[in-house]
Amino acid sequence: MNGFDKLKEEIEKQDPNDYALKDTVNYLLTRKDLEPKYLNEEKSVEQMRHFIKNKGNKHSHSGWCYINDNVVFAWAVMYYSLPNSFLKIDTKNDNTTTTKNKKTPTTNNIVSLEEAKERLEKKKGNEQLSIFGGVKQWNKKKLIN
Repeated sequence: MNGFDKLKEEIEKQDPNDYALKDTVNYLLTRKDLEPKYLNEEKSVEQMRHFIKNKGNKHSHSGWCYINDNVVFAWAVMYYSLPNSFLKIDTKNDNTTTTKNKKTPTTNNIVSLEEAKERLEKKKGNEQLSIFGGVKQWNKKKLIN
């Protein structure tokens, strides 16, 4: 099986009405230089779809987003060209979860009253915005970075 066959096989498993994904895969099928990269076991069409969707969501504003086809195709090429570790895609638990969006599960939300008071005291510090970016915290008349 070559890389093109793998892409064709994976696109058949996707929603037949997802025309944007089909167009993206059709573009990838024209890229003969990327054919060996499609055989990479850590890559899949489903994961590529989620990668592009997450990239697009970052560009949305007030529920609207317009992204040119060439930009989407460039993201698809980037997905297959770069390793998942560089793209910050975590494939250990779920092929569609990125490490940026992944939340760690909490095992126990119950804390003692003393611990809760300590946490609250730590958060009570006065904050001041810096003109150089970020937040500066003032603690007992000392600047803490």
